[in-house]
Amino acid sequence: MKKLYKSLILVLAAGLFSTTASAQAFWGIYGGINTANMRMGEWKQSSDPLDTKPTFEKIRRLTFGVSLELPFSDYFILQPELAFTQKGTILSVDSNYGDILGGGTSTYQTVNNLDLNYLQLPILAKTRFQLTRPKPIYPYENSGKPLFIELYGGPVVNFLLNPRANYSQTIHEQNALTNIDTTYKVKSVGTQAGMKRLDISFAVGANLKWKWNKKSYLYLDVRYSLNFLNVNDSALVNIYTNENTGNLEAVSPTLKNSGNLALTIGINTTFTKRRYWNHPRVIKRKF
Repeated sequence: MKKLYKSLILVLAAGLFSTTASAQAFWGIYGGINTANMRMGEWKQSSDPLDTKPTFEKIRRLTFGVSLELPFSDYFILQPELAFTQKGTILSVDSNYGDILGGGTSTYQTVNNLDLNYLQLPILAKTRFQLTRPKPIYPYENSGKPLFIELYGGPVVNFLLNPRANYSQTIHEQNALTNIDTTYKVKSVGTQAGMKRLDISFAVGANLKWKWNKKSYLYLDVRYSLNFLNVNDSALVNIYTNENTGNLEAVSPTLKNSGNLALTIGINTTFTKRRYWNHPRVIKRKF
């Protein structure tokens, strides 16, 4: 399966960067901030009423990438990208255990800062509308700087590169026999095991694009991604008591990326003279 994912990435990346110099392609680079979170499916309550359901807090991380803009007309554009995006969440859960023999209790407050680093392959379809038509200043025909708005959407393939966990646990022990309370912390940083590698999402967004010279554009972009696949294999486990058998059981609840809202700035430029990517190249002959 890993070989399949790697082959898919290589094929799509090769297609992204194989456009020849004769095509009117606008190359771009962008970067910014991505707000991310996760959402969980059904969670079965533990037999201990003091145990709480995990909670999730959003995080803000980086996103950056390169794009290839292929205009088929003034209004329709195809844009494949290759991007690196950080997703994840801050997961918190409290657990309580009673020591019957000692008559004490132990409280565990767990916080896991989960960072999921993804390689993304978006394939976006865009439409463009011109907002302003400033008149050029004679004799500089390209001195007019028009402003455009673009709306887009498309599927995104996400491949998890490196899941990182910054884990901390505060343990508070109460001993009923000695009447002594003890509190200490356990911390660890490392790779988060039990996460699935593949995620599929759909991105929608809009940008304001300013043509600041004959061949280049500056833009401000906002994008929201809706994720579809469960990415939890065994990273988060729900242990509960089966009401019918009275036995402890463990299941892995559904866990999905959510709330992915990215704000980026970028630049597009071209190195050719053809107006549209799909127009034939004009060859000038010398006689």
